[in-house]
Amino acid sequence: MFLEVILKSESENAPYRVYVNDELITERLYAITTLDPPRPTISNNVIVELKDSTGYNVSVVSLNADKQVLLSDYNVKEKM
Repeated sequence: MFLEVILKSESENAPYRVYVNDELITERLYAITTLDPPRPTISNNVIVELKDSTGYNVSVVSLNADKQVLLSDYNVKEKM
């Protein structure tokens, strides 16, 4: 199974970690493009292949209180 985690943030270079079923999957900095106008946000989507499970507990932890990265959504797919 493939899990796609969709993240959102208004802050560039915001450090974050993504956990799936309490296991650290990645630690990254969030990136934003600056095109005026408007200023769209590029979501730093995470795609990971996992063993088939009865459920997935996905969490995002921001490592800077002033620069929040939020879990927008996640999708489970059989193929990518």
